Amino acid sequence: MEAGPLIGTLLPFAVLFGGLFLFLRATNRHYQKHVHEVNSVNQEIADTNREMIAELREIKQLLKDRH
Repeated sequence: MEAGPLIGTLLPFAVLFGGLFLFLRATNRHYQKHVHEVNSVNQEIADTNREMIAELREIKQLLKDRH
């Protein structure tokens, strides 16, 4: 069996898999950026919630002290 026909047969598959690999890598990078953005927003929400809970506890204590 000669190498020429074998290369000619496998080359389209190699190109296809190479293109698929590059596409998946780019998609994964985009997804990782999105995950980072979502995690940042979630952290901001969690920080805000902690601050609000602390303020509500202060208000609750002030109301208890009034009565």
